[in-house]
Amino acid sequence: MRCEEFGFENLRKALNHMKGTLLICDRDRNVVYYNDVVCSALNIPAERLDGANLMDLAEEGYILNSASIQAFETKQLSIKYVQGKMKVPILTVSNPVLDEDGEVALVVAISFNEQITELVTREMMESRIKSTQLLDLLSAQVSANTVVIAESAAMKSILTFLSRIAAMDSTVLLTGETGTGKEVLAKYIHNQSARSGGVFVPVNCAAIPESLMESEFFGYAKGAFTGANRDGKAGVFELADGGTIFLDEIGEMPILIQAKFLRVIETGEVTRLGSESSKKVNFRLVAATNRNLEEMCAQGLFRSDLYYRLNILSVEIPPLRERRDDIVPLARFFLNLFNKKYNKTKILSYSAIKWLEHYRWPGNVRELRNVIERLFITSSTDILDFESGYNVLPSAGSEPLAGPAAPGRTGPEPAQEGSSLHDAVEAYEKQLILETLDACGGSVSKAAGKLRLHKSVLYRKLEKYRSQAAITLPAR
Repeated sequence: MRCEEFGFENLRKALNHMKGTLLICDRDRNVVYYNDVVCSALNIPAERLDGANLMDLAEEGYILNSASIQAFETKQLSIKYVQGKMKVPILTVSNPVLDEDGEVALVVAISFNEQITELVTREMMESRIKSTQLLDLLSAQVSANTVVIAESAAMKSILTFLSRIAAMDSTVLLTGETGTGKEVLAKYIHNQSARSGGVFVPVNCAAIPESLMESEFFGYAKGAFTGANRDGKAGVFELADGGTIFLDEIGEMPILIQAKFLRVIETGEVTRLGSESSKKVNFRLVAATNRNLEEMCAQGLFRSDLYYRLNILSVEIPPLRERRDDIVPLARFFLNLFNKKYNKTKILSYSAIKWLEHYRWPGNVRELRNVIERLFITSSTDILDFESGYNVLPSAGSEPLAGPAAPGRTGPEPAQEGSSLHDAVEAYEKQLILETLDACGGSVSKAAGKLRLHKSVLYRKLEKYRSQAAITLPAR
């Protein structure tokens, strides 16, 4: 509906539903319009207000300290607490409307009683505090975008499933060993959902002291306890409103908090500590744990009603040793991050790749990242090899390797001092090609397939190495 079609009668109805008063006076200071709230707010009978003059109303004591009279006199915005025959003072904002000659043609005044004023002020303060906390939280997050490396069949299947359920608001429970990438997948769910424009709030339940957990989750009102922020604080449930909250290590949540948390999930309401009123919150919950929650329920360590509320959609993330096709792509992804960060062009040697593939990775993806970072920092060459790094892998006593690093070879020789990056890369390329050819029983076609090279390109490179390696090339 266009403005001209809306009509004065509809406009009058709308203005009568304002939470405050609306009073308009003409240049002679006569009342020309007021909404229904004015009479009760100013305690003035309607028959007295119709066509009344502001100066007469002031003389009769209906309005004292008038903001509108000041707006007429100063030709500027006036904000005052107005008193009179009303029960409580009202905050009035009077704005003059000037004509072409700069004279006051109208004064438009709106007023709010103290209850509304206090409510608006409180909500503004809480909103400001919440926004500040939210900005701090967002600035602590590395990136809103999440890269998920999935080359193994298991991870591809999981991503397909998560993409399908992301559109729904149902709770998701991610299970699996520590370091398998549960937070990354939680971000993936958030980014694939309709809530992707909202905030993603990660919370590690194991990292919050039990004494602070209730205030961190639920927040607290102004003056709730000694040492509290004087303006109060929003909890993580409020911060996640409209977005997704990720509760990692949820098995570490104390029983007392579990009961209150269950109520938040079921009612969609949260009550701050020290407050008597509750607030509606709307968030998507993704929880994660490396513990067996069913066993914890049987032992009385976890509430069974909360477990059943969480276990709507459960996804188990396999450990890295069970998805070995992801190891090298993840290693190269992390190496690329460090190369960009430090402006380097380091690469993994063939033998280093073999070590990575055969290691059991008890710490999963987190351990893999740490190993790549240590290797990157401690390696003396741009071709990363465990022999050129210092104490990169953990001791073999705890988690032995599943097999040899690379039969027949121990990796490329360290680059000669003064050698160029081109020479180092060419040396690595030569080693990788020759070892792949050897592993394929001399079959150029198979080697080309593994190296993802066209067969003719591989033949040209092998011709180049003919004088340096004892190989016989099959006929073209």
